[in-house]
Amino acid sequence: MVLRKPGKPLPDDSRLREIEKVCSGFVAPGPANRQIYRAVLECVLPPGSGLPGPVVTRDDLRHAVEAIKPGYKDVFRRVRELQGEEGLTGLVKWGSKYQLQHLAIESKREPRKAISSAVARKIALKQGSRCTVCGAALELDGKIDVDHRVPRKRQGTSFEGNLQVLCRACNINKSTQCSGCELPCETCGWAFPEKYRPVKLSPSIILRVNALARDTNRPADDVANELLDRALREDHQR
Repeated sequence: MVLRKPGKPLPDDSRLREIEKVCSGFVAPGPANRQIYRAVLECVLPPGSGLPGPVVTRDDLRHAVEAIKPGYKDVFRRVRELQGEEGLTGLVKWGSKYQLQHLAIESKREPRKAISSAVARKIALKQGSRCTVCGAALELDGKIDVDHRVPRKRQGTSFEGNLQVLCRACNINKSTQCSGCELPCETCGWAFPEKYRPVKLSPSIILRVNALARDTNRPADDVANELLDRALREDHQR
């Protein structure tokens, strides 16, 4: 997704009608969540704005929610629900910034159901109490970050086979990488790190690959894959 130039301001009565139209169709079961969704919408489509709306930051969203619910911790889970369960795909994320680009609602999903602490602990223990991506030790006494390998917005299920436990940092990083991604989840190192764990190259190797890519006017990824493929075939022939 790419952030766009903000649009011409809407008359405030039109802006409020558009927000009300979205709010009237919420599928979230609880009024508390719907109240948070409304605060997020008011932040990304504030008075004097149009569509696309202004670019806002994570802090902007956090402050908007805390204005009605001080100390609230799950702001960005509610944002993801707006984008997913509520079908507001026009609310796009780019790095740490957000923008409401349109208000069209796509197909909604069943509201997210909490994964029980017993299931989360079972999955964590099956992983050896370590994050599947970075291998960091997991703290099982507090909140456990359970991740959908294939995101729900891409029809991922909440069956145990599609769940993994990540450390907080990797959970946030995976969410960022998934935003706007259209590559197949089945071969993604974030979704299935047991099979496709990223390989860390040394800085000197990265510099050499980038230099060769510039010299041959080719993408660095293609150069790296070609070199590795050649080296592995030569090693196999020995």
